[in-house]
Amino acid sequence: MRKHVAALGLILLLANVAAGWQGPAASKVPPEAQQHVESGNALYDQGKYLESKAEYEQAIALAPDWYDGYYELGLAYWAMKQLPEAEKQMRLAIARQPDCWLCLTGLGNVLDDAGRREEAVGYFRQAIAVAPAVGQPHYNLALTEIRMERLDDAIAELKAAESVDPKYASPYFLLGRIYYLQQKLYLADEQLTQATKLETKGERYDQAKELIDVHIAVDKNLGENEGAIHLAYCMSRAAAMSADEYHKRFPGAETYVDNLDEEVYVLGGFIAIVDELSEGGKKLDPTFGFLVAVKKAGYLAPYILLSGGERFAGERKQFEAKNPGKIEEFQQWAAKNKVAVAPLHPRCEVRWMGQAW
Repeated sequence: MRKHVAALGLILLLANVAAGWQGPAASKVPPEAQQHVESGNALYDQGKYLESKAEYEQAIALAPDWYDGYYELGLAYWAMKQLPEAEKQMRLAIARQPDCWLCLTGLGNVLDDAGRREEAVGYFRQAIAVAPAVGQPHYNLALTEIRMERLDDAIAELKAAESVDPKYASPYFLLGRIYYLQQKLYLADEQLTQATKLETKGERYDQAKELIDVHIAVDKNLGENEGAIHLAYCMSRAAAMSADEYHKRFPGAETYVDNLDEEVYVLGGFIAIVDELSEGGKKLDPTFGFLVAVKKAGYLAPYILLSGGERFAGERKQFEAKNPGKIEEFQQWAAKNKVAVAPLHPRCEVRWMGQAW
């Protein structure tokens, strides 16, 4: 018997998984019946569902009390979207093997596709009861809960699947995608990183890696010295965004927030690099050199607020309430020291989780 994962196309591409388990009754089954099932499985995997159906029917004729032929035939009908017949065959399989969790899960999948989702939930829960150490029924139940718009319940089932079967990759991929869509970027990163450790190739691996890998892109038109300082800006950003570094400052944060405090932190780290390079006698891009003086004078936050336009408009009032007169003081300092209060334009960007900074 093969393990099948429901391909619902809700969030991820899902794959069928072969296992080769024949169940406790396999030793009593005529070899010819088993051969027909194996032939049917090979045809099924090639997408030749009608041909596989004929093989399964021959297996059933030879071993009418063996549940596996009915289960596989039910899968073939399910693949052909013949749901009433798929349901009939799954029920025949369960009648012969009531503790077949794959059969119970298969029936749940069929009922889900038929729109009878509350019934489907019941069969998934039966599968969980007879196979408490298996993650797949939890996972398929989660897919049905998503279709029923019960996302919290779906998340709970995916976590349960991970708990009972930590080497099963599908729950990590799906939960990572859910968190990504919810913009819980660090939670998504955690899930997808684990998923790619368990499943190291394939389409969903490639999609996950594209999200979790940090990429820094620098303008190719920059010269070597210019490119280095712009790269340093984005490296400072990338370092601040890393889960370990960010959680030191914001323990338990679910996502990355680019607010005023974060911008002060990122620019502060970058300015330290600029200052160090300038002390080494290197000629720096004037785009950033003035920031050293701004930071040393204690005006980095006012500079960010004034140069950022509407980006931090909501935080400006809070800053002014806590630091009355600070912005006006900075404006006077900037005029006296001929510091232009203009937005920074780093010619690089950090790309992570489908976003760019």
